[in-house]
Amino acid sequence: MMRRPGPVLAPSGAGLLAAGLLAAGLLGGDAPAMAAPAAPWRVAVLMGSDPGLPAMHEIDRSFRRTLQAAAPAGATFFTDTLDTYRFDYGDLAPEFLALQRKKYAGRPVDLVVGVGERAIDAVREQRDALWPGVPLILAGLDEPMVERARVPVGALQSFWQLDIDGTLALIERLQPTATRLVVLSGNAEGDLALGARVGALATTRGRWRIEPWAGLPIAALRERLAQLGPETAVFFTHMSRDANGPTPFPAEVLTQLAAASGAPIYGLFGSFVGRGLVAGSVVDFEAAGRQAATLAIALLEGRPPPAVSPDATTRCTADLGLFARHGLDTAALPAGCTTVNAPRNLWTEYRAFVLVSSAVVAAQALTIGGLLVQRRRRRQAEAEAGQRRLELARAMRFAAMGELTASIAHEINQPLGAILSNADAAAMMLRSSGAPTDTLHQSLHEILADIRRDDLRAHEVIRRLRALLENHEVTHVPLGLHPALHEALGLLEPEARRRGIVLEAVLEAADDRIVGDPVQLQQVLLNLAINAMDAMDAGDAAPAGPRRVSIATADRDGALQLTVADTGSGIPDGEHESVFESFFTTKPRGMGLGLGIVRAIVESHGGDVTLEPREGGGTLARVRLPRARPNAGAAHEDLRRDALLPAAALTTR
Repeated sequence: MMRRPGPVLAPSGAGLLAAGLLAAGLLGGDAPAMAAPAAPWRVAVLMGSDPGLPAMHEIDRSFRRTLQAAAPAGATFFTDTLDTYRFDYGDLAPEFLALQRKKYAGRPVDLVVGVGERAIDAVREQRDALWPGVPLILAGLDEPMVERARVPVGALQSFWQLDIDGTLALIERLQPTATRLVVLSGNAEGDLALGARVGALATTRGRWRIEPWAGLPIAALRERLAQLGPETAVFFTHMSRDANGPTPFPAEVLTQLAAASGAPIYGLFGSFVGRGLVAGSVVDFEAAGRQAATLAIALLEGRPPPAVSPDATTRCTADLGLFARHGLDTAALPAGCTTVNAPRNLWTEYRAFVLVSSAVVAAQALTIGGLLVQRRRRRQAEAEAGQRRLELARAMRFAAMGELTASIAHEINQPLGAILSNADAAAMMLRSSGAPTDTLHQSLHEILADIRRDDLRAHEVIRRLRALLENHEVTHVPLGLHPALHEALGLLEPEARRRGIVLEAVLEAADDRIVGDPVQLQQVLLNLAINAMDAMDAGDAAPAGPRRVSIATADRDGALQLTVADTGSGIPDGEHESVFESFFTTKPRGMGLGLGIVRAIVESHGGDVTLEPREGGGTLARVRLPRARPNAGAAHEDLRRDALLPAAALTTR
């Protein structure tokens, strides 16, 4: 093995073999060097406390894991414990050393490690008796507690730091209004010494009334702690023995005390975290084990040991699971403080699921938002399209009135001519002095009656025109269909006479109640009737027989049916549906919009319209309209009374 400064390691079996061969001259200087097979590192570990203590367990586990990872051929550990917290080593030393001599006879080691200041004396004696000159490391030492005279010359020391000031500063941050500090410790020598150190440093801060509770029975401590409130902070130092003798492990004692305490408990050891300690600048025992292993690896590899700092083994730690219980604010923790036992919530437990779900919900929200925008735009487009349809329907009414212009002018000229003739006759009678007075009066009364009748007739024609041509808002109301049809027939009569077409209206429906817009329904009849008249004026295609348009209403399957039949040329086969398409027309001068508007109006009223061939030639248009809603109200009843006019056959030649 390589020589190193300081204590000499006992050579391994492979090293002795190589040395013997060199000494005998069997290995020539020019011969290639023979590589000795690597041997496991042999390490003797002596613990000053029970290895079951959480602190000892964490140090030992971290030390072994780090050393095993660095050893080329692994490491073999020989472990013994003194448990000096419960037993006096001085009384057992002779028997213990005798047992160790017998146990390790013929078992050389490469390194001896003692853990804790209580193991210093036993480790020194065992190393000197069993493995003299083997390197020695003392790990897990609290520097102020170590007597320098007890440390063997040349031994490497690995200290941890009890950061009492750091824990006191943490108490100030988390409980700034606390006025009382209870320093709790056992009555073993080490417990009392540590309690005194904490009390002395706390006194220098001048913030609290210091109360040392040392050596009390655990049951009594539980009763006292239960009486404390938020104005008090508790500093748990260490308790290996109380008034009743040795206690369970200090961490187990802390668990019992914390369950009863009304005030938060702080401390110095990482093994207390998760067992009732609220917070503290604590010793990280795993870091202490790694630090000792770093020194051991350097010695075993023949390198100078690295410099180590006790500060590296200390860290701020807080148990967030206890903060809410004691009303502490997590925001008061210093930056970089390690936290454990954070309250379980959806974010901490299922962060990935929450993120994925949030992304899915966000995507769905965006999709729904996009659909809502599209829906609003579609509704706006539908509203605009509806407005355009209304404007187009009104334009078609104007077009229909244009087609009826000649007959309407004739219809208005007739009463106006009669009015003029009656007025001239009255003037002539007044100029004639030979007429008897009674006969004159009677004639004048008849003339005035004719004038009034003809004036009303012209007024009615104009009123119907204005009603059709007004730009009114479409409103579906309960109404009787027959009165609306009679008004439209009044406009169609003159046109039928002008064209020489017989217009027959047989309104036989017993109940004409529907819900709809009267002007639009009149437009339906006007468009269908004008189309029927145009079909009989189609030049060479016009029929040779009687020219007749028949309009009728009837009750059919719970609905009201309006039919318009003609004796025209009919619709070519296969085009009975095409004629409802926009801009499709069979007329030379048609726009192809009339029947499309008819279908749109009828469907907006919940009905349907069909065209089919008529027996004997021509076309039959069927319009089915649903009945009015029941109990539509008094206004509907008034319209119903108006609608129940006697059905009459209106014939115009």
